Amino acid sequence: MSSLLFVFFLADFACSQVQPGGFPDFTPYELPDAFMDYDDGIDPMQSRLFRTSSVREQINLSGFWEFVSDPGEKGDDENYANSWPGTETLMWVPGTWNSTARYWQYLGQAWYRRTIELTRPGNLRLQFGGVFYRCEIWLDGRKIGSHEGGYMSFEFIIPDLDKGKHELIVKVNSKLSSETVPKFDTDWFPYGGIYRPVYAEIVPDLRIQEIKATPLLKPGKQALIKTQVLIDNISSRTITSDLKLFLNGQVKQTLSVNCKPGKSKHDLECVIDDCKLWSPESPYLYSLGIEIGDKQDDQFTRIGVRSFSKEGYKLLLNGERFRFMGVNHHDDQPDWGSAMPPEIIKKDIEIIKALHANGIRCHYPSSELLLDFCDQYGLVYFDEIPAWQLTPPMMANPVVKQKMKDLFVEMVERDYNHPSVFCWSIGNEWREMEKCYADLREILEFAQGIDSTHFVTLVIGGACIDKSFEHSDLYTTNWDEYDWYGDPTVPDSTLAKSRIERLLALHRAFPDHPIILSEVGGAGAQAGWHNWGNVKWSEEFQAINTAESFKFSLFTEWMSGGFVWQFCDTRSAPTRILSARLRGWNVKGIVDNYRHPKLSYYKLQELFKTYREQQSEK
Repeated sequence: MSSLLFVFFLADFACSQVQPGGFPDFTPYELPDAFMDYDDGIDPMQSRLFRTSSVREQINLSGFWEFVSDPGEKGDDENYANSWPGTETLMWVPGTWNSTARYWQYLGQAWYRRTIELTRPGNLRLQFGGVFYRCEIWLDGRKIGSHEGGYMSFEFIIPDLDKGKHELIVKVNSKLSSETVPKFDTDWFPYGGIYRPVYAEIVPDLRIQEIKATPLLKPGKQALIKTQVLIDNISSRTITSDLKLFLNGQVKQTLSVNCKPGKSKHDLECVIDDCKLWSPESPYLYSLGIEIGDKQDDQFTRIGVRSFSKEGYKLLLNGERFRFMGVNHHDDQPDWGSAMPPEIIKKDIEIIKALHANGIRCHYPSSELLLDFCDQYGLVYFDEIPAWQLTPPMMANPVVKQKMKDLFVEMVERDYNHPSVFCWSIGNEWREMEKCYADLREILEFAQGIDSTHFVTLVIGGACIDKSFEHSDLYTTNWDEYDWYGDPTVPDSTLAKSRIERLLALHRAFPDHPIILSEVGGAGAQAGWHNWGNVKWSEEFQAINTAESFKFSLFTEWMSGGFVWQFCDTRSAPTRILSARLRGWNVKGIVDNYRHPKLSYYKLQELFKTYREQQSEK
């Protein structure tokens, strides 16, 4: 940018921020009612935006649990699971111990205990929304299972449990290493604990475990909904029953099924005539349900009919050109850490919608509740496993590759029905990618073999050409016009030209790949600090870098927009307090950690609004 143009930019920037009353423009945004013709009910467990069952007896396990830390990891040897050592404190669940003063920096092992009371005997299903990072679970002193991976939900079935009180103990370990996914020293805080909702259900012998719905758009506004149902027969006998498919409360198909002990898959389908499409502007949702017998069991989900496709470098949604105006979002808030309550999630969605944004990306699968908000209010979601900045030795490690594959499968199984999900990403910013080529190709081909209905991609840093993208459906790269990590301390036009040339080189190398800036801007700013010279760490530098970088991605024909890095300031890994992380926080948010806006928020809001207005005039 020339010096004269730079002066004009600052003058325009200053004028655009001030309204007649002297304050920046912020139109309050209140989330509207769902775009639905059917009321699918309220979730009593408060983990989703809709009920998941109308017949199962559910037990909410939120609340204070007994808690004891175990820094020496002696709990196994001393048999804490059968001989509780005494309670240090009570810990709120869902919550993280790292949001409490006593355990603010604690990374390691801890134990939780509480009682579950059953009003009748039956098969107990325990549902955990997320435990970071690995856990083992005991019920009445008997180990019932374990799970590794801090961002996915998981379940356990305990058959034929007696009526009455039962002791539940969970061991959690938040330590990361070179063989965990994510690895140690990530640029976000490894909050430990049972931080997403937990509840229990009494389920019948023949239960619905999973619904996988694939909407296929047909000519003439018709859609075929192909539905695969996974049934789990907990008993030791074969059970015959009817399986019913509901759409918006109406029975669409009934199928008689013969279920042997164990798991079995069954296919149902229905046709929607004159269907309503899902999009950010009109996020219409259908309620889809499955029922066994005469309400012996049921499960509900939400679906949307939409079609993402590409035409050369163009990205299409329902046949129309689509560009991302998105944010990168971390589950992080100063008082709650990663265990963000529903009201905080709702607040984030409202701020993002007021930005005129249309998408969200995260380095790991967000909570199911956040994805429900994306579905209901029209935000396209970029879904990614937390394989972050892996080195060639890590990628070559078969243990790490298997964990990546396992996490990918879990992500697809959990998030498949969400119409907001745009793509699956196998991770972010590999170190020395050229040395990881064979391993990355292996993971990409594995991922594409798991699901062919969504785009599959990976994310690179610095807009470099890498042949791994020959096996990817998209080119997703992190980029900023003024290079936050470079030597210049103010916006440098010569550097900007060289960085734009990198993107041009990408387009020339991959002319048929849509190019999405998975992280745009990426400049840190101390909230409230301003500087006449627009130097780094000032809100002015961040606003210029963020807005100009995003402008290039929106108004360049062969670009498909991107996601600003990042939505809010977030706490970084403990090891990064002295490593270019102000007070140990990543302050690249366009709002601060309490969601107060910075200049860059308003500049992006203006840019997104302008782009939308120009598109509506075409």
